[in-house]
Amino acid sequence: MNLELIRLNSNSKDRKYFEQINDEAFPLSERMSFDEIFDFASDTDTDVLGIYDDGNPVGFVVLLKNGECGYVYFIAIDSCTRSKGYGSVAMQKMMETYPELQLVLDFEVIDENAENNAQRVRRKNFYLRNGFHETGNYTMLRDERFEVVCNGGELRKAALKDLLRVLHEHRPEFPDVLI
Repeated sequence: MNLELIRLNSNSKDRKYFEQINDEAFPLSERMSFDEIFDFASDTDTDVLGIYDDGNPVGFVVLLKNGECGYVYFIAIDSCTRSKGYGSVAMQKMMETYPELQLVLDFEVIDENAENNAQRVRRKNFYLRNGFHETGNYTMLRDERFEVVCNGGELRKAALKDLLRVLHEHRPEFPDVLI
């Protein structure tokens, strides 16, 4: 595996491929179109990165940044290549690429009554195995609670709240609060 993160723009040659991954990976209620992602990136300090293995696209990351934190707004690996280590290597590459930032992400909380609870458990375990730790904090999207995890030390709450405020300005349905 020879993974690299490559900055994307709205004219990237593999855009259609990344759009397919996006459509498959995220429910409509949580998804942004790639037009929206690139508009958001042009208005904020956001990196849109393709995840490539030996020049072949396998996934993408959208990272909203400030001086202290990088909020992993989206990360997705092609379903055909999942469970082959790409996600783990991509997380490691992100930590190497942004060593000055505490990387933060969130995901649906574990809920035994949720239809996709097994997927939620796998997702949380994946992040915990790959250098992230629980923070005891949550974000909200509509009525859904998302658990916040980060790498490094204690969560840099003020920096994350700043990123959530920026996100809320562009996506009003996303509350700018950390609970």
